[in-house]
Amino acid sequence: MALLPLMGPWHLRYPRWNVETVRATLAALAPRRIATTALEPGAFDDPAWQDTPELALPHTVVPWARSAGIEVHAVGVPVPDPEAQADFARYAGQYPALRSAWGEVEAELDGVAERLGAPLTLERIREEVLPVLARHAAARERTFEDGPATGWLRERMETAADRVHALALELDPGAALAVLAPVDELPFLREALESRIEHATLVDPEPAPPHEAERERALLDYAMRVDEGDAERLLAQLGELEAAEARYHEANLLLAHRHPAEALERLETLLRGDFREPYWLPGFALARLGQLYDLAGRRDAALRSYRGVLAFDWAPEEARAAAAEGLERPFGAADDPEDAGGAGDGAPPYA
Repeated sequence: MALLPLMGPWHLRYPRWNVETVRATLAALAPRRIATTALEPGAFDDPAWQDTPELALPHTVVPWARSAGIEVHAVGVPVPDPEAQADFARYAGQYPALRSAWGEVEAELDGVAERLGAPLTLERIREEVLPVLARHAAARERTFEDGPATGWLRERMETAADRVHALALELDPGAALAVLAPVDELPFLREALESRIEHATLVDPEPAPPHEAERERALLDYAMRVDEGDAERLLAQLGELEAAEARYHEANLLLAHRHPAEALERLETLLRGDFREPYWLPGFALARLGQLYDLAGRRDAALRSYRGVLAFDWAPEEARAAAAEGLERPFGAADDPEDAGGAGDGAPPYA
């Protein structure tokens, strides 16, 4: 049984643990089944599961597993009250003793933000991030017990471990099961699994060696996050890639530098090919295309693009919101080009 951490949008910042590295690491394991605590049972029945913040799942893991005939099981347990932790923190702030205790627990996270912002590898995640998160989770549980202050993390991971264990028992001896969990869940999940498995070995696999898909993904991720710096150099690098996604990033970069006509040309080139992948691209590409048509004074074409976004069985919520707004009023030169999911603030348009 192999355990792998999911890093949500942080995968965009890690060239050696991006979504392609996750996929290649899984491929090397050759698992018979994959389980993830990031999604709840039944999640795959609705295409809206792709709005998960755990980008690696819809981006590479699930498409690859399905094409390889590997079962993917959602075993996560939702937080009973998503607002409970924030409510508890506000409550604690009203009482000096509780406020002090809360502060001491949160101090266990000192420095973790800086660590997460660095270009971490899987080894560094395990050595520098997971121990901090484990100490914080243990201190929080020790101080406040497992409940609203912890998001019932211990209880939820115990249930998730039961589900993973049940999947493992159904496999033939020697068959691999890969378990992917959000990094903050991993410490308690590991404890729960270690108390259950008897004949299986719990392993921490090494990431796949550097490969071309990983390097290309790192460039695309960088383009996703920035719209400043050496734009000419970045455009040249993107121009060497055949991926449809590269045309989308070129368009965003050109628009950010006030070249809307050239941006429109890039997206029209994208539309002449296959732009079904990655999963978020059709919705965002058409939403951006509508905005560029508006800037070019081609309102009818813009409306067709916006309606195209809303006609998809699924499109990212941000893309749908941009399309709905575009139907209400033309996208103008004074509008913020990031509204349709551009990369200017460093936030991924598919988060």
